[in-house]
Amino acid sequence: MPPEDENPSAGWPPPADRRSPDETGTGAVDPWARSAPELLPLDDEDPTPAAVIAAAHSAAPPDDEQPTAPLAGYAQAPVGPAPLGGLEAYVEPPTAPTAPFAASPAEPPTLPPAAFAPQAAADLTFVPPPAPMPPSGYPPPAAPPSGYPVSAAPAGHPASASPAGYPTSGSPGGYPVSATPGGYPASPTPGGFSVSGMPGGGFAAPPVSGTPGGYPPYPASGVPGGHPVAWPPGGPPVRPRRRWGRLLAVVALVMVVVCLIVGGVAVVAFPWLKERFDGTAPSGVPSPGPNAPFAARQAWIKSRIGSALTEQRRALLAGDEQAYLAVVDSTAPQVLDGMRTQFRSLRAMRVAGWTDEPTNPTAVAAEGGEQWTTELRGSPCFVTSTCAKAGARAQTRWRIHDDRAWLVEWTPVTAQPSPHPWQVAELVADAGERTVVATTPAYAGELPVLLAEAEKAAKVADRFARAGATPSRYVVYYAGPDEWRRWFTWNPGDTVSGVALRVSVERWELMLYEDNITPEVLSGVLRHELTHASSLAGPFKDSDTMWWLHEGLADYAGMNGRPVRDYLRLPAIKRLVESGWDGDVEFADPPPNTAGWVVSARYGISGLTMTHLADRFGEAKLVEFFHRVVHDGVTVQDGAREIFGTDWAALERECAEFVRHSVA
Repeated sequence: MPPEDENPSAGWPPPADRRSPDETGTGAVDPWARSAPELLPLDDEDPTPAAVIAAAHSAAPPDDEQPTAPLAGYAQAPVGPAPLGGLEAYVEPPTAPTAPFAASPAEPPTLPPAAFAPQAAADLTFVPPPAPMPPSGYPPPAAPPSGYPVSAAPAGHPASASPAGYPTSGSPGGYPVSATPGGYPASPTPGGFSVSGMPGGGFAAPPVSGTPGGYPPYPASGVPGGHPVAWPPGGPPVRPRRRWGRLLAVVALVMVVVCLIVGGVAVVAFPWLKERFDGTAPSGVPSPGPNAPFAARQAWIKSRIGSALTEQRRALLAGDEQAYLAVVDSTAPQVLDGMRTQFRSLRAMRVAGWTDEPTNPTAVAAEGGEQWTTELRGSPCFVTSTCAKAGARAQTRWRIHDDRAWLVEWTPVTAQPSPHPWQVAELVADAGERTVVATTPAYAGELPVLLAEAEKAAKVADRFARAGATPSRYVVYYAGPDEWRRWFTWNPGDTVSGVALRVSVERWELMLYEDNITPEVLSGVLRHELTHASSLAGPFKDSDTMWWLHEGLADYAGMNGRPVRDYLRLPAIKRLVESGWDGDVEFADPPPNTAGWVVSARYGISGLTMTHLADRFGEAKLVEFFHRVVHDGVTVQDGAREIFGTDWAALERECAEFVRHSVA
C-alpha cells in the first residue's frame, strides 16, 4: 500500500505494515478506484445457505497439512535418578576437577593387562556401611589413583529416565527413539560417557580417563541398604553384553515376513480385500444373490459402483479418455457425451486430484432387470493433488452385469452449488502459481488477461486468509450471459460484476460476468471476490449480521491502499450520509428489494470502516479481528477489546467520523 493517503480526513499516520501496490503485484495504477462510476460492482458472496452446504457434504474436507517432519535427534532424559533393574542410577552433573586432579599426565603409566581382567562376582568385597550419609543418599566418589582423573559425563548425556533406556518421542503414534538399544550404556563419546539402565539390575561405572578398559575403586550408589561397593584389584565384574538389539531385529523381520505371507494369501483367497486396499475392480466378485438381506446386497452394489468410479479416477488423472468412458453402458450415448465433456474440461483445468463419492444406492425397476440410483459428489483438485472438497453433485443410474457396474444415466444436479461449469460446458483454461481461470471457447481470447490479473489479485487475497487455511488454488470462471444464469444454478442479476460462491464449507469459487467486467473494474472485482474466497474459508456463524465485515474487508482489499478520494463508492456514500445516516457501521445483508445506490453506499461505509481500522492499528490486527469475530464467534465488543485494546462503541464513533470526513 502507499505510505500516505492524501485525503485530509485520514487523521492517523499510516502503520509500518502498509504496503505499496508494487509490493503486492497490482501495479501503480488501480483502474478499480478511478473510473466506471456508472457500474455497481456488487456481489452476493454467499448464495448458498449454510444448511444447504451442510446437507450436501457428509464429511469434512480432507486435511491438507503436510506430514510431520521426522524427528531430527534423540530425546534426552533429565539428569537425575533413573530406574535401573530395581535400583537407582544417578549421574552427577559435571563439576570442575579438584586441584590434585586438574590435569592428566602427559603419558599415563602402562599397566599390565592382567590388572584389568574381569573378576567373578564372588570376589567382590562389601565394605560395611559408613557413617550416616547426607539426605541425598549418594556418597562422594572415592579418589581415583593418582594422576588418573575420572571423566565426568558431559551435559546432555544423562542417564535415561525411560524404561530400558528408551526415551519416548513426541511424534505421532508414540514411537520411541533410543540411542542405546536394549538399555545398554551409550558408547564413549569425546568428552564423557552416558550411563543407561541395564537388564538385570546391572550398571556401568565410569572408566578412568586415559586408561583403556580400567576402573578405579569407585563406590556405587543405589545398592540395597546404602552399602557402597569396593572393587578388588583388577576392576569390577563385566557382564557379557546381551544381543537384545540383534534379537529384536530378527524377531521383527520374521514378523514382517509372516504378515506379508498371510496378507498375500488373504488377498488371493478374498478378492474383496484387494479391492479395499488398492481400489481395483477384480472381475468375478460373487454377488450375495437376490435373496440376500437388503443391506448386504446394497453394500455389494455400492462396492461395484465404487470400483467403476475408481477406474474412472485413474483414467482421468492419467489423461486416458477411452478408459474414462469405458464404464458407460453402450446403450447410453447421451451419457457418453456428458462424460466426454466433463473429462475434457477437467483436463483443460489441470486436474491433479479427484474424488467421486457415491451415496447409498437405491434399487429401481427398469427394463431388462433391476437398476440402482445413487448421487455422486465430485471434487476436483486443480494443479495440486490435494484440496478442499467441491461438492459437485450428479444423479446417476447403474446397471449391474457380470459383477460390474455400468453407467446408464448421468445428470448434474441443478441446485446450488451445482452444476459446476466443468460438468455442463466445454471449457478452455489456463493456470498460474495461485489461480486457475476457465471459460468457454467463445471467450478463449480473454484468458491471458484474466490469468495475469487473477495472479496479481491472488497475492492480495492471500494476505487475508486465516493462518493455515490459504486456498491451494483460486478457481475463477468467466461466464457469458447464458452461463451466468446456468452455472451453479445462480442468477445474481445483470447489475452484478462478480460473485464468490461457497461450493463447500472450506472452498469458494468465483464467477465473473462478461457483460459487466470491463478493463476498468476487472482488477478490483478480482481482488474483492478472491478476498471472500480466502477470508471466508471454513465454518462461521451469523453470515447475515456479519455482512458489513465480509464486504468491508473485501472492498478494503479491492482498493488495495489507493487514496480514499479515488474510492468508486464515494458518491453513493455521500448521498446516504446526507440523507440522515445514524453512524451505525454494522450493516446486515440488505434485503433483495434495496435500491442499488443504498447497497453500494453500505458497501462503501463498510470498506471505509475497515480502512480506518487498518490505518490506526495495522492490517495484521484488522485481519486478526476479522477472524476472531467471523470464524471464532467472538462478539464485536469482545474482539475490539482483545485485539485493539479499546471499547467498540468509542471505536465505531471514530469510524463514523472518518466516513463523514471522507465525503465532506
